[in-house]
Amino acid sequence: MEDVVTVSSKGQIVLPSDIREKLSIGKGTKLVLATREGLIVMKPLRKLSELRGILKDVERPTKEIVGELRKEWEIKLGD
Repeated sequence: MEDVVTVSSKGQIVLPSDIREKLSIGKGTKLVLATREGLIVMKPLRKLSELRGILKDVERPTKEIVGELRKEWEIKLGD
């Protein structure tokens, strides 16, 4: 799916409604933005409560997985 948007003088864009609906993006939703290979990548920032249970079928210890994810985010966010 591709759409063309225009950047305003304030640097703002309007996300097309079909994309907002597909990704459940509403007023106040926070987005994570990154650049990769000359592209702007943006995805909704989900609350931890929405992620509950996603690791239930994973055989590795949850603490190990969470530790790895935290390290990745620290590198990405520069903490």
